[in-house]
Amino acid sequence: MDIDVKSLTPAGQGNYQKVMQGTPVFQHLEKLTQDPMKYNTELLLQIIQDNKDTEFGRKHGFAKIHTVEDFQRSVPISKYDDYADEIWRMTEEGETDLICSYPIHHYNKSSGTMGNPKRLPMSDKAIEISNRYLLGYPHGLLGQKLGLDWIDGRSISLTESAASVNTLKCGATYGAVSVKTVLEFRPYLQMMFTSPDEATFPQPDTNTRYLHARFGMMDKNATNVGASFFSFYLELLRYIEHNWEMLVHDIETGTIDASVKMSSEVRESLEKKLTPMPQRAAELREIFSQGFDEPFVPKVWPKLRYIMGVGTGGFKVYADKIRDSYTGPSIKQLKMGLTASEGLFSLPFDLDCDDGVLVPDSVFYEFLPLDAGDDFSKIVTLDQVEEGKDYEIIITNCSGFYRYRMRDAVRVTGKHNQTPTIQFLYRIDQNVSIMGEKTTEVALRAAAENTAKELDFELIDFSMYPDLDASPVRYLYFMEIGKKPADLKPKEIRYVLEKNLAIANPSMGDKVKKGICGATKLNFLEPETYMLYRDLMLAKGVASGQLKPVRVISNEMQRKFFFGLTEYGVELVK
Repeated sequence: MDIDVKSLTPAGQGNYQKVMQGTPVFQHLEKLTQDPMKYNTELLLQIIQDNKDTEFGRKHGFAKIHTVEDFQRSVPISKYDDYADEIWRMTEEGETDLICSYPIHHYNKSSGTMGNPKRLPMSDKAIEISNRYLLGYPHGLLGQKLGLDWIDGRSISLTESAASVNTLKCGATYGAVSVKTVLEFRPYLQMMFTSPDEATFPQPDTNTRYLHARFGMMDKNATNVGASFFSFYLELLRYIEHNWEMLVHDIETGTIDASVKMSSEVRESLEKKLTPMPQRAAELREIFSQGFDEPFVPKVWPKLRYIMGVGTGGFKVYADKIRDSYTGPSIKQLKMGLTASEGLFSLPFDLDCDDGVLVPDSVFYEFLPLDAGDDFSKIVTLDQVEEGKDYEIIITNCSGFYRYRMRDAVRVTGKHNQTPTIQFLYRIDQNVSIMGEKTTEVALRAAAENTAKELDFELIDFSMYPDLDASPVRYLYFMEIGKKPADLKPKEIRYVLEKNLAIANPSMGDKVKKGICGATKLNFLEPETYMLYRDLMLAKGVASGQLKPVRVISNEMQRKFFFGLTEYGVELVK
């Protein structure tokens, strides 16, 4: 497809440039996946060579390591606490060459941590790898799979950056690297995104959902959606469905409804950017007046081609709901792979794909079978993993972590070319075991989602609290429910949930049957509870890209929040 670049909008020119820069990155990864162990080994040996004169490298004999086997014999399995003293010396006293020889100018703040967050070093080399793949590769893939007919349009970006980036004593920045990146691109965002600056960098108590929806709906020619997680976009679509009349009226008149929360300063700033759009409002009113039995997204945005964000693992239910109820199959989903503060692990190799392919030149991979416990003799490399088997990922990265236990459980699903593909399963540390039953997040999710499917109600979201004060101890589920059959009774939901939990984890079902654990209690949450929780966390400074679903209520703040928004509960009905 021939493109007259000069005739494109600023967004089109930006998208075209991203595709041109991303295409070689896409081709590069395709090459690596043909012989992944070769390139993964080369990466490891380069890291070892470059870091042989660090304090860690001298201690573990890096100068004598020449093979993967040498490395595994010389370096023990590690966790964050093994590096805590060195990281303190690096950040507070400015020491270098302790665990990493590469320059480090940023430390990631660990997500979801209350009290004493970790400082995870991210070297300049690691940032370069991350930027190359996360900023370049997706557009290279899109160019290959979709062509270029989508490029001349802005993105409905749901990025929000209320979190701060601070400076440590050593002079390095500290916070979410995604926030740092967004701040660096702030002057150019309005050319690329529909949302105004007031939504991307919101003041406290600003209804950003209204702003993303309102400004997104104004742009009929938007071609894509970008969200950290698919759950954010689903929230926005539900908001539009329930508030379309107000949104359309405001677009028609060029006003902001008085009920929309924001400061007078923000309101005044936004009103200067608005003009009446009666023609667009008439189009929207006609679309929404037809009801919501059919997906409305292709009608509102006829040029929309794809949605990009995290839509696998625990977010797959949101991705499926978006496709089934709001977009239909014509709008593609680009589901980003497994990424963490410690490194980038996998990337999608196609659209509408739940699997991610390992990136051989990002980190060095080892895999511990989940059924091996802490028997590290059973660790394998990427060329030895078995399809269908579940593993814990262990990584060596370019930021000073060696044979580091990520505590992420993944399943090997197959291969792309010669490289394993994986799906994220759950965080191992978030397993629940109140009486030795070891219930995973996958089991908790399956019980809730299968209950909703069986009884035909809309599950907005759910959480679980291990109720250790009950006698006997028990699980306490929280559910926010949307549409449901008129004759569906709460006690029926609780009964089917208990049944499905026993199927998802037979050990738990057996313990309930024997009276070792109590029957599950089900609490129903007030409408928009999970929206409110998200807004609260963003206001507290959590970066939107680090805000994960609360599957297991694990701290006092979460406990008070969800109990405080409980409408009523259902106990065992005899």
